Amino acid sequence: MMGRLTPGRKVESFAVEAVGTHNSVPPFTTAVSPGVAVTIHAIRITGEKGGPSVYVGGGQHGDEIGGMAAAWEVAQAVDHRKLKGRLVVVPLQNPAAFKFRTRLNPFDPIDPDWIYPGDPSGTHYQRTRFILNNLASECDCVMDLHTAGISGANSGYVYVPPETGNGSGKRSLELGLAFGGDRIIRGKSEETYGWKVSSAMPFAAVREGRLGLYPEAGQGGGMMPEKRFVDYLVTGTLNVLKSMHMLEGDIVAQGERIVVDPSSEKSVKAPREGLLK
Repeated sequence: MMGRLTPGRKVESFAVEAVGTHNSVPPFTTAVSPGVAVTIHAIRITGEKGGPSVYVGGGQHGDEIGGMAAAWEVAQAVDHRKLKGRLVVVPLQNPAAFKFRTRLNPFDPIDPDWIYPGDPSGTHYQRTRFILNNLASECDCVMDLHTAGISGANSGYVYVPPETGNGSGKRSLELGLAFGGDRIIRGKSEETYGWKVSSAMPFAAVREGRLGLYPEAGQGGGMMPEKRFVDYLVTGTLNVLKSMHMLEGDIVAQGERIVVDPSSEKSVKAPREGLLK
């Protein structure tokens, strides 16, 4: 639960300097570069009444524009006069990657989901993640909105962190069902998801006794976010706020909401390259 703060809306800015890089010669340059300086903007919305606090982030990967658009729309949709608690929204969590329309920061090409908790004196993205993780650590629930990368496409689904013995995984599953989607993916342990989930912000939150969701929807890349998938992410996020009694209103059902164990699912790979019709 949050302490009492002044109700309203404000934007905080956090600077990340151009610092050393793991990749001294990015693909679009022939000279060694220290990187690029960026600013992270966090929108803080404090309700008229006390209640839980929720972090919503988009654009953890620079080509995932749907999550950025959805996080921004959530920030615009929530009226502090009707909110109980506090909302922290960071629509663009990876401005360096977005600047160059790449998935990862080309000057520090480490997947941000591999970095936790970050380092204020480290590489560019270690510093970035330190800022983001500090913002998220203030909150009772962490939602990190994603799409597929530039070469993929996702239907609407949610990764839910596993239960670790503190009850947070169970409660997160309830929120995942409220968020909605065709599949609610929840493993028995962090090792069963098929990728390195342990450093992803929602998974770290659940290990620490808080709540977390990692929704996915739509395609990456391009300039025009896919409206139906942005709408799915926005509706799901608002559903969670309603489920946590931060907003009034009914939950809007989305998708089949089938809970699956990732260790029991198999991927089917196309035998040749091509386009889906």
